[in-house]
Amino acid sequence: MSPRRLKLDQALGVLPDADALAPLREALIGASREDAERAWTASEAYATLDTRLADPRALEAQVAALAEQVRERTEAVLRHALRALHAAEAGDPAEAARALVAAGEVEEGAGRLEEAKRFFYKALELGRKPRDRRTEGLALRRLGRVAVERGEFERAAELYRRGFEVAEAQRDLEGAVVACQGMGNAYVYQGMWERAREWYARGLELLEGKPPSRLLWQLQSNLSVVARRAGALEESAAWLERAEATSAALEDAEAHLPLANGWGKLHEARGELEAAERAYRDALAGVSTPTQRGSVLINLAECLLLQGRLRDAERVTRELERVAVTQRLTPLLPHVYRGLGAIARERGDEEGFVFYEQALELCREPDSPPIEQAVTQHEYGVFEARMERTDSALARLREAREVYRRLGAGPELARVEADLAEIEKTTEG
Repeated sequence: MSPRRLKLDQALGVLPDADALAPLREALIGASREDAERAWTASEAYATLDTRLADPRALEAQVAALAEQVRERTEAVLRHALRALHAAEAGDPAEAARALVAAGEVEEGAGRLEEAKRFFYKALELGRKPRDRRTEGLALRRLGRVAVERGEFERAAELYRRGFEVAEAQRDLEGAVVACQGMGNAYVYQGMWERAREWYARGLELLEGKPPSRLLWQLQSNLSVVARRAGALEESAAWLERAEATSAALEDAEAHLPLANGWGKLHEARGELEAAERAYRDALAGVSTPTQRGSVLINLAECLLLQGRLRDAERVTRELERVAVTQRLTPLLPHVYRGLGAIARERGDEEGFVFYEQALELCREPDSPPIEQAVTQHEYGVFEARMERTDSALARLREAREVYRRLGAGPELARVEADLAEIEKTTEG
């Protein structure tokens, strides 16, 4: 008797949201396949993750490797924890704190943010005790980074500020500069451009007179982003040129991708969409990891959509979906389905709602940052408004507004309020 066709969403529904099953859930998504019976139907255009077929048999050969990955991660965490115990036995709380930070970084790298936070908080506690408190500052910066990943931007700024104060008191130059950069990033996400600029500039001041470094070109690139988002496009270009000169002096290949992306965004802001596309394709040629490829494909698809090249945008977005699925980069998938929804919106295709529903389902995963769900509801609301489903549009936009307000996401809040005002004005008229 042949096995029944098992849809991916049905298969995922069988598995509880247990932490131990996270690797299996990702592997199940990665091993899923397109439904061949849909491939020759019109419904293929509306295919989403939940329409793919699960293939449990394909996972049989992966179970041992998945278990080995878990074992290696667990062993690494345990060894760092044991190092912390040896340090405590030797009366060295600073070393114990460093070991716990290392354990937290292992968990963070595996996407286990709640577990990572527990290690970082314990390291923070131990790091306060010795005379050398640099590890306290490190733990605060790591907690700030996790808060950014969770979309908790106000909390992130607070943690980075505390990390900066500790680093400054300890004369930890690198730690202080990293904290400046982290604080600037947290303010960027809140749309607080001037405060972001102040902290990036403060980081530059700390590096004044020091040899060129990766931190230097990163801050120069950050200042370019702030200038662009504030509408100062010539200033943005000048900072990008400085960042390029710094990275060239260092022969730092890591700079190619963020700087090419930066030029792409700047060209978009100038309305130079063809130049933006060239910059993104240049960035794409230099990627070295699937995650990098995914981030560039997101920008390229958006650029093609702005040009009205819907078929090309759809092709790039489907390539992004392929990368996300095969490489198990599930955080990229909401971008995929919001992108496909936007393409459907521009086509006036009412069936595009299926893409937003799939994005929302993904955003309900336990580790999904709340801002992802808010952005999805926002874009879904804009789609519904275009389809003249006013009540649904207003409800979704209002829900997005509340989350943006709670997170302190200033630019997003301003945009959703403008969208709400436009719909409400039309309704009143």
